[in-house]
Amino acid sequence: MTQYDDVAAAARMVALAMTRGKSPARSGEYALLVRRFDTEPDFAQLVRKVAQGFDLTVQEVHPQAGLVLATTTETDFAVSVTELVPNAENRPLYLLAHLAIASRAFPRPEDLDDDEHVARVSVQKVDEDVRAYATVLERRAAAADEDTDPPAGSPGLEGLWRAYLRRNPTGRTDKDRTPRSATYALVRRAFTHLEQRGFVRATSDEEGGTYATNVLYRLHIRAQTAREMLHELAALGVAALPHHDAPLPSEAPEQPEATGHGMLPDSAPAT
Repeated sequence: MTQYDDVAAAARMVALAMTRGKSPARSGEYALLVRRFDTEPDFAQLVRKVAQGFDLTVQEVHPQAGLVLATTTETDFAVSVTELVPNAENRPLYLLAHLAIASRAFPRPEDLDDDEHVARVSVQKVDEDVRAYATVLERRAAAADEDTDPPAGSPGLEGLWRAYLRRNPTGRTDKDRTPRSATYALVRRAFTHLEQRGFVRATSDEEGGTYATNVLYRLHIRAQTAREMLHELAALGVAALPHHDAPLPSEAPEQPEATGHGMLPDSAPAT
């Protein structure tokens, strides 16, 4: 095998990683490339360089998920929140839905290292998680008579918890559809984004839609540790949603700076 063959194989591995539905379990060719990556350091470095040429980075290689890629700020393969959610008022709520999905999918830190962990998360449960926490925040603010007006210099921005509670969970339009402003619609859109990138699969229509996570989603959540989305939320003056099993604000001390897990996995190359 020549060096040109190795370059072609490395490029092929990157291409397979960017193709939805491809995995080593379904492709003998992909499985062979994964083994080469694990056993041939020179080939692994070649794969990293090919990915770098597309402004992508290699997070890791997994026997089930294959080559796990992440985008950089320069790449043309990333999908921004602005593209996914054109309405600016909906963007922080959409990001919050992703945090809540990740929080419910991985209730314990050790779940992020468990290859056998498969979570089943529904639109209804995610919505309930956010509303439960938001309701406690609202009560605490009312008891303390806190000023919850939008911060100076941020017109139109209000407390994220208040914005979420003001939305109806669901409803019907004249065409018998769920309004886009309903929180179920926002959560469902977050799940659709994950499904399109191969992170989850729909399992039923129960509870507004139920989805199962997979290894690829777990690896992205573990690798990114919510950095990208938490930065976006912080820019909006929004704190991260705590874990759904964690004490609510009325039961717990003040939260330190948020570094919890959960993210918007648009770090995966769009395909």
